[in-house]
Amino acid sequence: MDKKTIIAVVICVVLLLFWGKVMEYLGFVDPPPPQQTQEQVVDTAIAQQPSTTPVETIPMAADTIIPAQATMAPGDSLIPKKTIQVTTPLYKLAFSNYGGGINYIELLNYQYHGNGNVILAESSDNVVPDFETAGGTYKANRLIFQCDQYGFDLGTGDSPRKLTYIYDNGQGGRIIKTYTINPDRYDIEFDITIVGIESFRFERDYQLAWGITPSPTEENLKDDYDYFKVVAMMDDDVELDDFENGRMSEDIPGGTTWAGVRTKYFTAVMMPHNRDGDGVMARGIKQKIESEDDSYDKRELTALLNMQIPSMGTVSDSYTLYAGPIDYNILKKYDVGLEELTSLGWVIIKPFSIAIIWLLPKIYSVVPNYGIVVLIFSLLVKIIIYPLSRKQTLAMTKMKDLQPKMKKLQEKFKNDPTRLNKEMMKLYKEAGANPLSGCLPILPQMPLFFALFTVFKTTIEFRGASFLGWITDLSVPDPLYVLPIIMVVTMFFQQKMTMTDPKQKMMIYIMPIFFGWLFMNFPAGLVLYWTGFNILSFVETIYIRKRMDKTAVTVVEEGD
Repeated sequence: MDKKTIIAVVICVVLLLFWGKVMEYLGFVDPPPPQQTQEQVVDTAIAQQPSTTPVETIPMAADTIIPAQATMAPGDSLIPKKTIQVTTPLYKLAFSNYGGGINYIELLNYQYHGNGNVILAESSDNVVPDFETAGGTYKANRLIFQCDQYGFDLGTGDSPRKLTYIYDNGQGGRIIKTYTINPDRYDIEFDITIVGIESFRFERDYQLAWGITPSPTEENLKDDYDYFKVVAMMDDDVELDDFENGRMSEDIPGGTTWAGVRTKYFTAVMMPHNRDGDGVMARGIKQKIESEDDSYDKRELTALLNMQIPSMGTVSDSYTLYAGPIDYNILKKYDVGLEELTSLGWVIIKPFSIAIIWLLPKIYSVVPNYGIVVLIFSLLVKIIIYPLSRKQTLAMTKMKDLQPKMKKLQEKFKNDPTRLNKEMMKLYKEAGANPLSGCLPILPQMPLFFALFTVFKTTIEFRGASFLGWITDLSVPDPLYVLPIIMVVTMFFQQKMTMTDPKQKMMIYIMPIFFGWLFMNFPAGLVLYWTGFNILSFVETIYIRKRMDKTAVTVVEEGD
């Protein structure tokens, strides 16, 4: 949640809680990208938990080593590019012999807001992850690897398949890249072995680089690009986003559990297995884009995971490459802190956010419409806080009965504020009234309010979740502002019904308008929750007052 929104919400809450005092003091009372296409696509898959299925190893032929003279820059090479395409229920992948890696990743279960599946990587010249050393002087993207396999499809439940790429420098050195592709998971196992390190004359480290920046996936480009960052897990999760003159170059040494890049709803990270990384490096370019309708900072990012290596001999490292949605339930299963990417709010708010993203999908499995799910959730909250609401109504009734006495005290001690305050407290105590009781139902909702704001704005579960008609995405504002208008109307009548102090009449008109202005840019799901809660509060107040009137009549009859 951005600082401006937080400040606005806090001001709103303060005004709601202390409006009467403020009025008395002032003297008024006594935020689609274009569809992307690719001619050659591939499929690979992923699963939400580690697979125990045996791995089918595809043996490499004995003559798969490329001679040294074949290792030339792609632009000058006479060796044609060879693409291996892989399809799974979750991915389309493409592997290139130029660099021996992935140059295309398409997610089959997530779409742009226009048409077409989300593409996390697409490049004709680069592959991910790239192997580089000597400060980027030596890059595997410039090498031509050999692989004796062809494209294949994997179905749900199939055994994982392997692809192995080998480069030989002709001087006793080899770079071997092996990819294990799972059909039901958003990750790929990646092993890299360097044989004959001394023949390459590498420095004492290498960097595994993710250098293909995903395209924005949301219609609000500014909001989407604001989430584009290089991310890593060191002692704590870090986000690298320090641009200077349109460029970013940050190096942070230290133990690194994973590193990668993220957008608002998707991420690509590299997780080493056999040892932690020795640091993370972030490289990026930021460019201001101006148009008649919008202005945003376009970003291109590269995340590099630094790994130490010996000066000679052989080194082997294993990684898990995750490329998929920022989904709390999926990421948490890796048990390396990837779920921190979900941005679920402050420490106080986070438990509420986690509870919401656990509960709402459960309700959705029974009622497959997230708009209705939100209304059911507001009903559950109203039921839980009913005792507080009842106490509030009773307190407001007592306060209303005390108005004549309070007015006399204000007239009597109008020139002695200290004595007036003392007498007022005495009056409240004798009547068993508490002027702050009216705030009781609001206070428990504040953590829920912030949690719902975070959940609907940043978690992928509610991206593209529709309600009815024009509301096709509860994670973005209502495009026609119908919900904010309904919310203002319901809030007006709800406040009109519960107001007990005539001096606060102005609040009935100002507060709904203020809330409407504030909520018009909030996610539609949050506005729907607040609107539903207003309506339920209105009905609840009528019910409680009828019961109070009935109780009062009964008491009178018994007294007679």
